[in-house]
Amino acid sequence: MSLSERLQPVVTNQSKILFSSATGQDSISFSNTVVTPVLSPMLSLTKSTDKTSVSLGETLVYTLTALNGGNVPALVTAVDPLPQGVSFIANSVIRDGVPLPGIVPGSGIPLGSIAPGGRVTVAFQAIVVSLPQALELRNQALGQYTFRTPEGRLVHGELTSNEAVVSLLSYQLYTRLHASTSTTFIGDAVTYTLLLRNEGSLAMGGVTAVIPVPEGAEFIPGSVIARGIYSPGASPQGGIRLGTLGAGSSAEITFRVRVAAEPPGSLLTTAAQIVYEVCNATQFTESNSVQVRVIVPGVTVSLKVNYPAAAPGETLRYEFTVWNSGNQAVEAVLLGAVPAGTLFVWDSVRVNGAQLKGIRPAEGIPLGTLRPAVATSIVLEAVIPESADVRQLPAVQNQGSVQYTFSLPDGRSVQEADLSNPVTTLLFSPIIDIRMTGEPPIIEPGSIAIFNIYVHNSGNYPAHVNVARIVPVGSMIDPDRVTVSAVTVPEAASRGTVPLGTVAPEQSVHLQYHVRINPDFLGTSLQGSSTAIYTFEIDGRRFSGETLSNTYKLIIEEISE
Repeated sequence: MSLSERLQPVVTNQSKILFSSATGQDSISFSNTVVTPVLSPMLSLTKSTDKTSVSLGETLVYTLTALNGGNVPALVTAVDPLPQGVSFIANSVIRDGVPLPGIVPGSGIPLGSIAPGGRVTVAFQAIVVSLPQALELRNQALGQYTFRTPEGRLVHGELTSNEAVVSLLSYQLYTRLHASTSTTFIGDAVTYTLLLRNEGSLAMGGVTAVIPVPEGAEFIPGSVIARGIYSPGASPQGGIRLGTLGAGSSAEITFRVRVAAEPPGSLLTTAAQIVYEVCNATQFTESNSVQVRVIVPGVTVSLKVNYPAAAPGETLRYEFTVWNSGNQAVEAVLLGAVPAGTLFVWDSVRVNGAQLKGIRPAEGIPLGTLRPAVATSIVLEAVIPESADVRQLPAVQNQGSVQYTFSLPDGRSVQEADLSNPVTTLLFSPIIDIRMTGEPPIIEPGSIAIFNIYVHNSGNYPAHVNVARIVPVGSMIDPDRVTVSAVTVPEAASRGTVPLGTVAPEQSVHLQYHVRINPDFLGTSLQGSSTAIYTFEIDGRRFSGETLSNTYKLIIEEISE
């Protein structure tokens, strides 16, 4: 057969006549040859599946392939009613890679016009929803086609595909693991629930579930509940036994874990492994994987102070830096920002440089919303009272905290707190006490009076001390009889002030001097007090103070004639 004959099949016809002549001789006579071309599609329809055996709940992909080996195009529709036990997945029909939304196989899938030598492939999905008694899925597709002859006649035809057979497993274990929340936080308790359902026709024995506790979580002992019964000694890692699970029956397992640390990727991930026996054969299956996101806001607070050492009366400047290193925005408030023993400087609070007027730190400093990866600066001032006694308050310690709240997608609100580092300012100050005596208590004009001044530093810091106003009115000091701790200080009182030098903590200095009462003194007494004037320096900052002594009184007795 020539190529043109294969491409254009024909039907050839020729008649012949047998006859006998008058002489009795038989003869044959042939008619002319009539050639009729054959014009027709030659269609085939093949059906296949992606699996040869399935179980309940699994998905099957059916594929139909139509070929036209004829010489005339044909308009083809494939009708594929699905067998009992499966359900078509809507909008899953694809023809040559192009989706056909709304098409249902049982109502017909338009394959379009298939040209001679052409091919069309259609695929769709179905899910196994029940187990028929025969435990088989059998079906074949029907192809309906039409074509026109050269004379214009419309010809209809049908063809069937091969039969597709898929065997069904007689047992099927449905598993589903889920957590009580999709998001959690460190310290939270999460409940896991595993649902098991025997959707097959055979009983399953020795059902045991092993559920690894995800990294970052700790199992809470005594939290296992299997089939509604507490199992205090059971653990998900060691396996939770359920025994026999009859056909069509179900069982549930719950247990709890505590989130102890941030897991890798901030996700708690686990899946259940179930082992069971059917027909004396051990089977294994695994549940879906469950992921729970752990939110770790990562709010930290650091603190620094301007003076590590200070004196009463100085102003301390505190700077808090709050850093949100997590991926969750939080609402925050700063607490405990002003240390005990100090006085808050009104309206000194600044957040990121902006002054917050009227803020009372004792009630908390609102920081608003702290965005992830953003630092917030809080500055405030506090004064050390001048009356602070370093013997009772040797240091000012401060340690604030940030209390913050964030919301989980499941609607829960979580409140946590973070302490700053502690900072300490040591308090240093001399405490100068001065006591003064004069004798004799009764004295005549022109006589000598002896004065003793005792200066003591009961503080914790040295000071340079001068004593002033030591000479009573109506008298004159003897500059050669001035001693400081038994050491003569010549001309020390010529300026009206006696320098005692540096007086160390817990050191005492004794100043003694003589004065002569003016002979013409007309008063009835000498009385007064002296003053200790002191200075000291801390880290380059200079301070000064004064302390008034007690009051002395000497009675002046008139000279008898």
